[in-house]
Amino acid sequence: MLLTPTMIGAILAGICLWTLFWAALHKIEEIPYVRDILTTNECLDWIQQRPGLTILLTEATNYFAHGISSPVGVGFAMGGTIVNMLAVYGYIPSRGLLSVISAKLRTSLVNHST
Repeated sequence: MLLTPTMIGAILAGICLWTLFWAALHKIEEIPYVRDILTTNECLDWIQQRPGLTILLTEATNYFAHGISSPVGVGFAMGGTIVNMLAVYGYIPSRGLLSVISAKLRTSLVNHST
């Protein structure tokens, strides 16, 4: 595969779009009618219990939206695939550990400032 500026731009665009999606997932509780039905932790727990299905759904969304007939569309989907794999198999399984580290950092910062 030849990495032209157009292809690199498509890959970066896919990375940015799916990064925004995963960041927006953490803001579900700020949407007025959705917060009564769904929480971020419920979504993340569902994803953690079904990582394969989550990847399948995100990839189906990628390729249905952008198709496989255009190289730029495939590049866009590849960028999304990278982010989705990192989110589903990296960030979501390790969020418990990340919250413990974050809590320790917060307490050490509070103790040092007083």
